[in-house]
Amino acid sequence: MARKSKYSYLLEKSVNAAISAIEIYNKPDFKYREESFSILMVNAWETLLKAKIVFDNKNDLKSINLIDTSARKKNGEPFKRPKYKVNRSGNYMTIDIFTAIKKLKLQTRLAENIELLVEIRDNAIHFFNESKLFEKKVLEIGTASLKSYVQCANEWFSYDLTQYNFYLMPISFFHSYEMESFSIANEDDQHKNLLKYIEKKESDFPSELKQKHNISLVLETKFVRSKSIESMAVRYDNDDPNAITVKVSAEEQFAAKYKWSFKDDLVPKLKATYQDIKFGKEFREIMREIENDDKLCGKRYMDFRMKTGTPRKFYSPNIMKEFDKHYKRK
Repeated sequence: MARKSKYSYLLEKSVNAAISAIEIYNKPDFKYREESFSILMVNAWETLLKAKIVFDNKNDLKSINLIDTSARKKNGEPFKRPKYKVNRSGNYMTIDIFTAIKKLKLQTRLAENIELLVEIRDNAIHFFNESKLFEKKVLEIGTASLKSYVQCANEWFSYDLTQYNFYLMPISFFHSYEMESFSIANEDDQHKNLLKYIEKKESDFPSELKQKHNISLVLETKFVRSKSIESMAVRYDNDDPNAITVKVSAEEQFAAKYKWSFKDDLVPKLKATYQDIKFGKEFREIMREIENDDKLCGKRYMDFRMKTGTPRKFYSPNIMKEFDKHYKRK
């Protein structure tokens, strides 16, 4: 069995930090909610960016080490090979999140969103959960950040996060007219400075649904009439006029979870990702084990309700994590 790649450790650490951020934020009565979320989410982003840099540099950890530009030989000449900075315990120091953003040349809106999270984290010591306007802004920025995080993890590493509840619960179901009662003018100086900074960034990069990434996202919960195939069917129960019945198509749920077919999706992805993969006996044994896991493989029958006929197998994109255990990425 192949040894786990170095970037995979960083990726797993990143996902664990993001999940922890969500779990803490969604606790009903957590007193340090916004501050803890920003600290953990910044850590999740920084580790994800470093995993991407290591991956792009053929799994070389030196690509994220911090170069000591002041290092010189005894005669004052610079070393031919770069020297790396170490911390007090003698371990190599790594680049900061801003350097990682520049190395990867992230899209402007994504970079700005991450930098807003960093600003919230850096100012966290000054804040308490007493400002509804501050809480609202963290929710909007955090929601946009999580949306981008899921996209990047999937695009960069084929890491499917749909198995997790990657969402933040709203602080409250505020209406727009209720939020108007909250004003920056009523905030203390620390809140006021940060909120003005956020307000300026949101003005420079207004939220647009067509954009791949956003600085922040405004959340609203409401029922609307729609003929869109992506909409959820909602009707009032005939037996109980006060109850709302929500119907979700089982076929749509299946298609959302198991997105890949074997021939058209999985095989081309494997060929493009791994340098040492061979579709022989060892591969078939790996596939048999994977296909027994309903989190990774689903069977679709001709008659979806009666489950009759020969089923066709489909796969979750998260299957790539299993192949990482056996093959080496390019």
